[in-house]
Amino acid sequence: MNHSETTDAVFQAFGTARDEEWLQALLASLHTPEQRGVSFPSYPPETLQREIHGHDGEVSLHEAYVFYREIKAYCAYVGRPVRSDTALLDVGCGWGRMLRLFMKDIRPEFLQGVEQTDRFLLAARRANPCVNFFHSGFAPALPLQDASLDLVTSWSYFAHVSEFSADQWMREIHRLLRKGGLAVVTTQSRRFLAFCAEQRLRRASGMRLEHPWHEACADSFTDEGRANSAFEAGKYLHAAIAKPPFPEAHYGEAIIPKNYILKNWSHLFRLVEYVDNPARFPHVLIVLQKI
Repeated sequence: MNHSETTDAVFQAFGTARDEEWLQALLASLHTPEQRGVSFPSYPPETLQREIHGHDGEVSLHEAYVFYREIKAYCAYVGRPVRSDTALLDVGCGWGRMLRLFMKDIRPEFLQGVEQTDRFLLAARRANPCVNFFHSGFAPALPLQDASLDLVTSWSYFAHVSEFSADQWMREIHRLLRKGGLAVVTTQSRRFLAFCAEQRLRRASGMRLEHPWHEACADSFTDEGRANSAFEAGKYLHAAIAKPPFPEAHYGEAIIPKNYILKNWSHLFRLVEYVDNPARFPHVLIVLQKI
């Protein structure tokens, strides 16, 4: 990234722009990095974007924009609107997609991202040196002070990690948030069980699955009836890609029922919202407020 002014040049140029205008500027920056005389952060290779999200470019930005708007709406709803000094951490940040959306609203020194995969972390740092990115494992111990954050976001990270890892993260997020701070995260829906079954049927019929992730889905929750029963009982569902003691045992496909959250995390957070509406959002949207 070439800094035409300072590291907060994007914020200075677009801080007063409407969200719709901001989206158009982001989309334009895919092909023309300079917008309003400011050089935007670069983008990682399309192949890496597709590896993370299953798509790239405009489709990826549009998806992130929907989440961005939901986050801002819930922050305003609980009386804690996003401001220029809102301290935000994005968990499982990938190449920094979500943090890029917030560069209009929040000064870069208050934006931080944490990522486990070294390749993704390197791509994030290369693309956007204005934002602080750091590494973490499945059991976090982040180099941040207690009650130092206002907002934690996470797109799909909690759709993949094990129950142990998710619990460790929720405790860490609780430690880091100020009282009343929000965590806005996503997980897979119960509908995902049927999607996995569909991928198995496609593969069994000889059809080529479109993405390596679809192969992983086909291998997940192979006992659909048992998985549905576990969901009904409010149990955490996780299909790992490896078995203990390998670290990959904490990664795979995850579904977190509403009743699980109420039973296991209600001493840490107030559940503001649990939205499972495919017409509105592809994942389940979970909004938690620190108590």
